[in-house]
Amino acid sequence: MKTFATTIITALIVAAEGVYAFPSTGTTPLRNEASKKDILIGSGAINPMYLNDPEFAAVLANQFNSLSPENEMKWSFINPTKGHYNWDTIDRLVNFAEDNNMVVKGHGLISSCCNPDFLLNITHPTAFRTAMKTHFEAIMHRYDGKIDRWDVVTEALKTQGGGLNNNTFYQVLGPGYIADAFRIARAAAPDAKLFINENLVESLPGKRQELYNLVSSFVAKGVPIDGVALQMHITEVAPKPGVITEMVNSYKALGLEVAIAELDVHTLDNAVETDIYDAVVSEALDAGITDISFWGFTDKHAYTWVQGAKPLMFDQCYKPKSEFYATHAALTNFVNRS
Repeated sequence: MKTFATTIITALIVAAEGVYAFPSTGTTPLRNEASKKDILIGSGAINPMYLNDPEFAAVLANQFNSLSPENEMKWSFINPTKGHYNWDTIDRLVNFAEDNNMVVKGHGLISSCCNPDFLLNITHPTAFRTAMKTHFEAIMHRYDGKIDRWDVVTEALKTQGGGLNNNTFYQVLGPGYIADAFRIARAAAPDAKLFINENLVESLPGKRQELYNLVSSFVAKGVPIDGVALQMHITEVAPKPGVITEMVNSYKALGLEVAIAELDVHTLDNAVETDIYDAVVSEALDAGITDISFWGFTDKHAYTWVQGAKPLMFDQCYKPKSEFYATHAALTNFVNRS
C-alpha cells in the first residue's frame, strides 16, 4: 500500500466563534486543493450540536468547502407537528457555512424513515400531496439562495434492490411519488440542483441497473432531476475498478451528474481502509465527479456496523489519519481536463 507520513503540530484557525488550536495535518487543507480544481469536498453527517466543540468546528471549516446535515432536515426532525418547524438547527449550519465560505447541501427532504405522525395519519392522496408541497415549500423557500443542492428522495429502492421501498409515500401515492417530489421541489427551488440519493448501487449490479432504469425513465418523462447522489458506505471491499466511471458515463449520457454523498469505509484493517479511500476518490475525480462528501470526518462521531471500525479521515482527537493523506494526494494529483 501507499504510505503517508504524518506531521502533527499545532495550528490555529479563526472559526465562526473564535480562534482555536487543533492538530495540524502538516500540509494544505483539502478544501484548498479541491478549490483549485473546482471540486466540492464536503462533510455530511454534521449534527449542529457538534459545533459546540471548538476543535470540531475549526477542523470542519479548515478542511471542507461544503457541508450537509445528518438527520436534522429529515421530516420528523425539522417538522415534527403540522405547522411547526425547528429552524434553529439548520439555521445554525447555514450560518456556520456562510461565516466560513462553505456551501450547504440539503439532505433528506423525503426518506423512508423519520416521518412524523401527522403525515403518517394522512391517507388521502390529494391531502398527502398537499402536505408534501407545503413541507417542501417551507424549507426550500426559507433556504433559497443558501442551500444550492438537495437530496430530494433518499433510499427509494429496497436495500438489496428488488423494487421500491414500501414506505408511507409509496403506500399513499404509489410509485409516482418520486416524480411528484421532484416536480414539487423544482417549483419550490427553480435554481437548485435536485438529486436522488441511493445506497449500495456501487456494489450491487442488479440494484445499480434498477436505479438507472428508474432515473432514465424520469428523464424520458421530463421529470426535473439533475443527478444521482451515491451514498457509498463501503464495507471491507472497494467497488470494482471501473464501476464508478461506468455509472458517471451512463448518467452523463442522460444529461445528469453523479455526486458522492456519504462516503465512509468500514473495516478493521487501516491499510485496506486507506487504499479504499485512495481508490474511490481517485476514480471518482478521474471519472468527472466534482462533488464528494464524506459521512463525517472524525471517528469521534462515527457510526459503524463493523464493531471496532474507525471509518473516517480524522481520529477521535482530530489528528489526521492515513485516509486523510490518501484523499489529499488524490486531490493534489488530479488533473482537471474539463
